[in-house]
Amino acid sequence: MTKKLLPFALPVLLLLFWWGITETGSVPALLLPGPAAVAERFMTLLASGELLHHAATSMLRVFSGFLISASIALALALLVSRSERLFDFLSLTLEALRVIPPLSLVPLLILWLGIDEAPKLAIVVLASFFPIYLSALTALSKARNDYRDLARIFGLSEKDAARHILIPGASPGIITGLRLGFGYAWRALVGSELIAAASGLGYLIEDASALARTDVVMVGILTIAVLGIICDKLFRIAAERAAPWTSARKAAASDDEKTPGGQQPTRTADAGREPPEALPGIEIRDLTVSYPGLAKPPVSNLTLSLPGGKVTAVLGRSGCGKTTLIKAISKLIEKKSGSIRFTGGKEAPRLSMVFQEPLLLPWKTVRENVALSLIPECGESALHDPRVSEALALVGLSSRAESFPGELSGGQQQRVGFARALAADPEVLLMDEPFGALDALTREELQDESIEVFSRRRMTVLMITHDVREAVRMADSAVILESDRAPEVFAIDLPRPRRLSSPGVAKLEEEILSILMRR
Repeated sequence: MTKKLLPFALPVLLLLFWWGITETGSVPALLLPGPAAVAERFMTLLASGELLHHAATSMLRVFSGFLISASIALALALLVSRSERLFDFLSLTLEALRVIPPLSLVPLLILWLGIDEAPKLAIVVLASFFPIYLSALTALSKARNDYRDLARIFGLSEKDAARHILIPGASPGIITGLRLGFGYAWRALVGSELIAAASGLGYLIEDASALARTDVVMVGILTIAVLGIICDKLFRIAAERAAPWTSARKAAASDDEKTPGGQQPTRTADAGREPPEALPGIEIRDLTVSYPGLAKPPVSNLTLSLPGGKVTAVLGRSGCGKTTLIKAISKLIEKKSGSIRFTGGKEAPRLSMVFQEPLLLPWKTVRENVALSLIPECGESALHDPRVSEALALVGLSSRAESFPGELSGGQQQRVGFARALAADPEVLLMDEPFGALDALTREELQDESIEVFSRRRMTVLMITHDVREAVRMADSAVILESDRAPEVFAIDLPRPRRLSSPGVAKLEEEILSILMRR
């Protein structure tokens, strides 16, 4: 209750201060009428209909101009966010217009458009356009950049990406821009009505000021304030409804909270799947990948053969090109030269990816996030595809299917990302340090779960990791990448489960670590 009443504390104090200085006669009533006089004038203007007339006129103007401005700003932001050339083409002109105060244009607008409604609408449009446009452009660009790889990996079309990722992801920022834009529109309108108008709250204030009727001036000012608060509250309600996930419980659930028996798949392991020898391998020949501005490419003349149906771990120091390699294989970045070919008669096998960060969409439930990988194949029916439930069962999260990501712990979020990749039924699974950000216990738990999944769902797995122990525990072979050397490949022919105390595991781990530590 105290928290709900706190916003009213300062207004009450200001009201008491206002009442005190007017009751004591410290300020003449002509300059500052007391609260009682203002309340009496408010009731008089309300009863006569004059206040409602002026308020309705101003609201009609501000909403009309605001809707025009928002439509133009949002459409332009969507176009500019998709084209750097369009951004460059418009940026200088828009920046010049942005710094010009809209009210400074009133004389010209009256000259060009007359003294009717057009100049007032133009002022509202100009005042509210840039807060809406810049907020929307920033939000759209951020959503596009944050989830670009996610959309490309799962093959989402531009339409699907906009519907499921871009617009929902940008909606909180867009609504914030609309709130700001409406505030600017409201202020600019009242300012323009003070200069040139025959109706509206600005006109009411200006007319009363000329006649020294300060009680009417105060009524007009307070009416503007109250209407502004109401409109802002409506925008906040709209923002909460547009982003219901923000009110989800933020306290993360325990990593140990899992569906009983959740590790058991709902179908027979490998049912209807190809034997390991039929799964695609990856042949890399003289691969070079470079980035603009880098003198030395992170991947240079790399030749490597990865077997089908096996788990291959790629290790190496930071900067040796591990993530670059996996992005080149997934076509998230373009190679400069060389070739990447899938063997086993599969030119374009089903490919999926588990990212370093879960890259979950916070506005979608766990089930909806997992179904995202099936949208290109199934469209809107993806949500009800049995593969979604099967993937959630495999990672032990069936009971959290209707939760939002914000309600999950870090380990559970990574499980959802894993389930999303598995739902696409991949023949090739790429894993880019998926457990690197987790604590040691959660990381070990997810390693065990992944090993169990790989034993049930045969696929070709390429896993990037910095953790030698993780590679030895999980992989069938390990590849060590070094910038100036040919890759070294280690076969890991150790029985499972692999105990860390096993002499064979410890020996291989030490051997790989010694190579990584050499200068």
